[in-house]
Amino acid sequence: MTPPLIIVIAKLLKPKVQAKPVPPEYEEIDSDAPRVVIIGMGRMGQIVARILRAQRVPFVALDLSVDTIELSRSIDSMPVFYGDPLRPEILRAVDADKAEYFVLAADDPETNIKITELVSRLYPHIKFIARARSRFHVHRLLELGATPIRETFYSSLEMSRMTLMGLGLSEERAQARISRFQQHDEQLLTAQHQVFNDREALMQSAREAHDELQALFDADVIEERGL
Repeated sequence: MTPPLIIVIAKLLKPKVQAKPVPPEYEEIDSDAPRVVIIGMGRMGQIVARILRAQRVPFVALDLSVDTIELSRSIDSMPVFYGDPLRPEILRAVDADKAEYFVLAADDPETNIKITELVSRLYPHIKFIARARSRFHVHRLLELGATPIRETFYSSLEMSRMTLMGLGLSEERAQARISRFQQHDEQLLTAQHQVFNDREALMQSAREAHDELQALFDADVIEERGL
């Protein structure tokens, strides 16, 4: 019993980390008819915000991390405020009814799904582009009418392209393989969405997709040799 008791006692004695107080100015939302509302100003949200600002697109951002808001404001003077987008009064404060797009870049995929459900109910005209962690989250977002963006998909494609080139493929052929894979995978995702609640059908689809992709790559090699 000693090891478990030590773990329990250590947890009880561990000092609780106090939440950083929210400066009042972070909660005073100053929104000026944004065309875009960004939820989550982490790695992905920051990039979207910087691009929108450079394009002079009016936007407002929400986050629940005081440190993140502090950083965003101090470096880029971003219009980011402290607020929970699952509260209707916060949505009204950011003039969500005037927005065209919600960019859901929060770290937690379940949060993105809940926000999509709420906002689409309150403001049916809004379109959603949402960060998705897995294929499962992609399917759930598609059901809600959102456009899912797989958070590691494109960076993984670039890593694969560079690896293929490092292994001897020309830049042109490496890019052709990556384009082939991307097209195939997007078609597969669309097909799997029809059966994503059927585990066995999904598994069978994945097995067939592996063989199909290999055949496509082999056909590309044959075609390249014939040129």
